[in-house]
Amino acid sequence: MKRLLLVAALLGLAACHFGEPLLPEPNADRDPRLLGVWHNPDSPDDVLTITADGAKRYRFAYDSGNKDPAAEYGQGKVNLAAYHADLPSGVRLLCVELKDAKAKALGLPPWLILGYAFDAEGGLTLRMLDEAALPEPHAESGYTKIPRKTVWEHLLKQTATPEGRARLFDPSSDLGPLTRKAARPAP
Repeated sequence: MKRLLLVAALLGLAACHFGEPLLPEPNADRDPRLLGVWHNPDSPDDVLTITADGAKRYRFAYDSGNKDPAAEYGQGKVNLAAYHADLPSGVRLLCVELKDAKAKALGLPPWLILGYAFDAEGGLTLRMLDEAALPEPHAESGYTKIPRKTVWEHLLKQTATPEGRARLFDPSSDLGPLTRKAARPAP
């Protein structure tokens, strides 16, 4: 993974943005396996820290290690908030809120939907939804003006079959696997 790929993806530059969260509130507890400090072995300065925020929410803090204030994404720090919007089919989704000033400065809509998976070695991969698994975007506003109910119902239909679940995420947009840099903090 290239150095700024994670920043770009977390800011949603290569993803589908939404004007509102998929669900207004979490529908599942936190997954304690997500908590910790993660890094990309190919870019040791990249660090993603995921901490608990109450019983059902997370805080994400990403730092690329870049100290140059003139860099395209500033000094490489991005802050996000997230919670689960899990589908009844067992698919775990994260509603990620782009709370960072960089996202606002770029005029990005505030919500991004991510999936995640762990490999056999415990590596974490963040996954972007495949646009083919989503309703058709509006020509002028993309996904920002599609009501959350429409997106939720579309995802319910998409994940009703194993084939639909297999097509939910775009494998070319996978971010990771990230490896755990530090021990998991207590939930």
